[in-house]
Amino acid sequence: MKGKRHTTTVEEHATGAGILVLVDALLLDGLLGGDVADCEQYGGGDALRQKRARRELALVPAAPGRPKAIVPPCQYCNKQFKRLEHLVRHERTHTQEKPFTCECGQSFTRQDLLARHAKLSHPSRPDDTQPPATAIGLDVGDLEFSWDPNFSTQDILPDTLFDFNLPLEGSLPASITPYDSCFNLFASRLPAFSDSEDDTEVEVEDESESESEWGTTVDDLAESVGSESVDTTPWFITVPGYKKLCDEVQSYLNVIPMGCSVPSVDTLMRYLETYLQCTQKFLPFIHPATFSAEKTDIELVLAAAAAGAQQRYDLPKAYELYFIAKVIVLEKLRLESLQVTSDLLSGQNGSTRSRTDNLRMIQTFILLINFASWADRRILSDAATLTSQLAKLVRENGLSASDEMPRDISWLSWVSAEEKRRTLFAAYVLFNLHTIAFGIPPLIMYHEIGLFLPGYVEQWEAKNAAQWRQAPRRVERRFQECLRCLYDGTGIPKKARLSSFSNYLLIHGLLQQIYVNRKGSTRPLEPKTIDSFEKALGAWQISWERSDECSLDPSSPKGPFGLSSTALLRLAYIRLNSDFNLCRRLLTGDAQCILNIGSGLTRSPHTDKAILHASHALSIPVCLGVSYVASNQTAIWTIEHSLCSLECAISLKNWLEIISEAVKTCGIEGLRKDEKILLRIVTGIIKETCLDATIDILEDDVSRIQRMASTVLSLWAGMFQGVHTLEIDNTIGAGLRLLANSTLH
Repeated sequence: MKGKRHTTTVEEHATGAGILVLVDALLLDGLLGGDVADCEQYGGGDALRQKRARRELALVPAAPGRPKAIVPPCQYCNKQFKRLEHLVRHERTHTQEKPFTCECGQSFTRQDLLARHAKLSHPSRPDDTQPPATAIGLDVGDLEFSWDPNFSTQDILPDTLFDFNLPLEGSLPASITPYDSCFNLFASRLPAFSDSEDDTEVEVEDESESESEWGTTVDDLAESVGSESVDTTPWFITVPGYKKLCDEVQSYLNVIPMGCSVPSVDTLMRYLETYLQCTQKFLPFIHPATFSAEKTDIELVLAAAAAGAQQRYDLPKAYELYFIAKVIVLEKLRLESLQVTSDLLSGQNGSTRSRTDNLRMIQTFILLINFASWADRRILSDAATLTSQLAKLVRENGLSASDEMPRDISWLSWVSAEEKRRTLFAAYVLFNLHTIAFGIPPLIMYHEIGLFLPGYVEQWEAKNAAQWRQAPRRVERRFQECLRCLYDGTGIPKKARLSSFSNYLLIHGLLQQIYVNRKGSTRPLEPKTIDSFEKALGAWQISWERSDECSLDPSSPKGPFGLSSTALLRLAYIRLNSDFNLCRRLLTGDAQCILNIGSGLTRSPHTDKAILHASHALSIPVCLGVSYVASNQTAIWTIEHSLCSLECAISLKNWLEIISEAVKTCGIEGLRKDEKILLRIVTGIIKETCLDATIDILEDDVSRIQRMASTVLSLWAGMFQGVHTLEIDNTIGAGLRLLANSTLH
């Protein structure tokens, strides 16, 4: 556009077409200055000779009235161009031809993209004079557990710039064209200025040659983004890939709810990036390094995007993506069932889904059920409907079979086996969380699992075979074998350092055993049974402490399993000594239901251990700062922490009320030594908070202890202040505030 304005100005003052063409040549020469060496060094010799030839031609006076050369349309899509080089460039987007190759192996469709790649990826070359990009004053040290550390080194454009929503039924055009806006091709980076000559004439009404204000055509942008990111970024979606996704979604328009729409390509990639970089670390079963959004079933892509949108607090769009993904996967199952019926009636042998297709479908179900379980209570019934189908798929795909890997396994074979193993375990975890939260009998029992435990974080996060070979490997151990070692008191062998994911799964197994024992009898657990479980929990804690991956640090580079596992450990101690009647209560989504939850606690040495763990659970957010935890829950908080906080708060409150009654009857001296120690611990925790003044109120011991019961509830309720991504957190927070107020009065 700039060049065209200059030409118009000169044309008003010049006489003769030859002078005009000469001015064009001089302007072109100015744009080429300084890039000759780069072109020659990185394969641009042909381009340089072409530009020199154009300059020589430009010095020749233009023949008046000479007809323009006719450029044929694109042989693939019939799009029309005015210049031959633009046609060639466009057709390479169809053929995927990349004739310009760098020494590092990457290929490009244009020489200027190759030169730009050389400047960005090979800064040590002598001809590169630009300094490398640095972070722009953003301290990401405190957010390393939430965001990609490399993300801050990119030039960021505001997210709102890319919110181009493409509607579905009703307002959806017959064919979705990803070229409607050039903004949606920049992703999270600023557009790169092309060094090559590009003087396309701008005609707004001609889409084939539309140009952005930076002088780059839409086809240029598509190639620019795709050549840099498509091979290395799992959430990257090219323009043709996005169009294919939209076309496939359109084929299900008859079942997609009204009001649901596919977001723009950049919004979709942003959601996928959030899921793969942040959300999936809490339950990692999709391998990031080998995942490709373009090569994956659309229902899995949309379900993962829904989880990412939820993490970004974009709840309306999260629900839209969830509903689209759900109806597509259910429609596929319905059509598959109809095909099986048809094959059986006609006596034909129909085809069945491949193992990969089965795995992707299981992963989709896990994401959808996890989304529906903790979101708005109005879709909680979806979770119950989908779980039975998931349990069936999991059993059909080798849940009970041994999956031991050979020592000489290759990286890609290991990734395939490990991803399947983690996916099946993720389904088991999800069913167990339903049991903890809603009291629903588990659809998969621990004794059904024949799988071996997952590997280390370093192995899982390796981006290539070389990194994977350098990562430490552990001896393969069966889930059932390790669970048995915990329960019989022998414990995990000292040299067998389990991964954090493995320890997380084992504490789930112990919790499920406690549930089975409690529901198998109408009477409280026998002291002998409680002793056996406490030994198992003690053995698990030793295994947790030996692991190099387990930590109470929320920002641990080894992942959040260490912290999440301790929340389940506290739940296990509380469930051993109390009978929480959470069944069906949280299913209602009504905060009032928490007012009527009882714990059935009694004074005993076993109860003291549970209260010690509840006190420790409160001490961690107090040390970090209750307000800080409330403001940063998204990065460190999981459903395990929410459920643990609820039961710890109620247990500690009920215990303090029991102690106050005991003091009222026989005084402080009537308490056991451990009970006095626990009282001092809780008092010390409260003194470290903004509610410390409640401890100094002059009143008798009974009133002071009763006030402490209300205070601990207020502290826990304070951690649930603010905006939450999970709707169940709002229910728990509101219930704790109601309970604190009722206790105080």
